[in-house]
Amino acid sequence: MVDIRWGVLGAARIARKAVVPAIRRSGAGEVVAVSSASGRAAEFAADLGIERHYASHEELLADPDVDAVYVPLPNTEHARWSIAAARAGKHVLCEKPIVQGLAELDAVEAAAADAGVQLAEAFMYRHHPQLARLRELLDSGAIGRLVTVESSFHFVQGRQEPLDIRLRRDLGGGALNDIGCYPVDLLGWLTGSEPDDVGVVAHRDVPDGANTRVAIAARYGELTANLHCSLDAAFRADARLHGSEGTIHLPDAFRADVRGGTARIVVERGEERTVVEVDGDQYGAQVAHFAERVRTGTPDPDDAALTRRTAATLERITKAASL
Repeated sequence: MVDIRWGVLGAARIARKAVVPAIRRSGAGEVVAVSSASGRAAEFAADLGIERHYASHEELLADPDVDAVYVPLPNTEHARWSIAAARAGKHVLCEKPIVQGLAELDAVEAAAADAGVQLAEAFMYRHHPQLARLRELLDSGAIGRLVTVESSFHFVQGRQEPLDIRLRRDLGGGALNDIGCYPVDLLGWLTGSEPDDVGVVAHRDVPDGANTRVAIAARYGELTANLHCSLDAAFRADARLHGSEGTIHLPDAFRADVRGGTARIVVERGEERTVVEVDGDQYGAQVAHFAERVRTGTPDPDDAALTRRTAATLERITKAASL
């Protein structure tokens, strides 16, 4: 087995708390380097026991001992550094949303194809086995014909100083890009399509600031959907799928890791209510899947197609509400 040597572009909290530990416990390789333009790389490396640290991303990308990179930079920097990494011959796992629109996605995919490297968007929830179980339930007719979907992702974002990047519009911040992309991605996965119709309303705490609440109404063929996200409501990350004969509730749709990896699937038909628990390590499965792609040189066209649907839909929502 080839041991993948990882570099991390940016000393982000998600890398420290979730992705670096996932790489180590899943057998997805070894984290050998980290870079930070803000001067935090040395501390990050020391805290996590990483051998090398660089004061610039260019230095890390020039390291011949790095095979793949994880990119948890601000949203507006994702395309730029994914392209740079690909051109440096590094495989790229980039945080969601991987791009700010289809033009950027075209450029990123072209760079990866030209360099012959693997490229993936880090939507970790896609890799939890609850989705496979959900598909089995839907295909078996557990709730009849799927009619409408409600999905929400909320949490209370503290207003730290200096301003958190989640609230910086100039860095691609806002509720939609940070967490609203999850319900959008889920609908793209469920339907295999982009919406036919979209209506959007949004709220900003300050004029011309980042969106802090977004509500989306969408139609995918005969299926309707209501999607919500906010940075100022109590935590919730769920989905309800309403069918002609029942309902499936996913209370842990996107953050099963909060419950130690256990996701609940609640099926209701009339007076009957069944709870199925599905265990999984979505961060570990995500990096393990990517590492296997790197080792075998095997692309994942279904995953890439979902990334494109989500990018197209997010771009459409952004334009509709001038976000």
